[in-house]
Amino acid sequence: MTDLNLEKILLPNAHVFRGHEFPVAYDLHNDDGSHSPDDVAAFLAELGTQGFFNEQLKNHGVVVLRHTGTTDPEVISRYVEAIATSSGDAEFEQTGATAKRTIVTPHLSTANEGPSGMTIYQHNEFSRFLKYPSKLFFVCTRYKASGGSTPLVHGGELFAALEQIYPDFLTELGNKGLYMKQTWPLETDNNTAWRDYFCFGRNLDRDEDLETQKKKASVLGEEFVSRDYYFDENNDLIVGQHSKPIRSYKASETESYPVLFNSIVAYYGDAKFKSNAYHKTAALEYDNSMPIPEKYLDELVEQSIKLAYHHEWQEDDIAIVDNLQVSHGREPWAGERHILVSMWHRVNKPEYEPWTRK
Repeated sequence: MTDLNLEKILLPNAHVFRGHEFPVAYDLHNDDGSHSPDDVAAFLAELGTQGFFNEQLKNHGVVVLRHTGTTDPEVISRYVEAIATSSGDAEFEQTGATAKRTIVTPHLSTANEGPSGMTIYQHNEFSRFLKYPSKLFFVCTRYKASGGSTPLVHGGELFAALEQIYPDFLTELGNKGLYMKQTWPLETDNNTAWRDYFCFGRNLDRDEDLETQKKKASVLGEEFVSRDYYFDENNDLIVGQHSKPIRSYKASETESYPVLFNSIVAYYGDAKFKSNAYHKTAALEYDNSMPIPEKYLDELVEQSIKLAYHHEWQEDDIAIVDNLQVSHGREPWAGERHILVSMWHRVNKPEYEPWTRK
């Protein structure tokens, strides 16, 4: 093994939650590329096998690796694979995306190709679905821009803040659950139609007739997204999503705490501020058909903005996010900003139960 090592560094805007830095960051000291990709991948895999990344994510929510020595997506893809597989993860098949993405390597795709002037509010990836990734890797391959930080919010900290202001809201949300209804059109101009690859088109053949495509998309949707769906008269796919938006996160063998795990802020922010280009959410309410009062939703947005750590990207950064604890968003930018994403899930299902007020 080489002399590679990780040196803990401080991120300027990091803060402390539950006695741990959020996020935690390490310098790989390979900014001159003196260590070969083989050496770096082997080093990261050894750390993963030792449980380093899983333990760090459990304690801190986000781990940032800096000065990895490359912006080559193929090489970074190897690093992501080394960390994930050695940590006991399998790659997550993205299904039901509402953002345009392009495959870059077998493990990396573009994060969200929406306009650079568009704000994306906080969300836990695919949290409203039946299946969701537990670990996200964001990597920066190009950053010649002003703006464009990635705001990250710890779901436990967000819960604690709301508990001080609107505990009844959390009780209602935890006990009743969340309902969202979304539309995936038959055709779009931004690769977010239901037949597109990252939506429900992974197994489709474009030469098949429409009814066959619907059946194949339905099988995938029922497995990953929801069993509450239909195709309307325009052949658009309408999906009702029933989820538990507050979860109990197991911090240790003897301690669990509640975390917000949902996409409410992203979709309410879209509707309220007209910030998003997709406009596919038709309903956002408790899962008993009762509306969620706007004062609660407004406070949720306000606290998510107030509590966010804003990651200021450097080229060759890798940010590993525990999707079960931490939500993410995106700030507008001007210039060049290339962020790629890879999604993984734990082979052994984590103990991560819905939270209700007892």
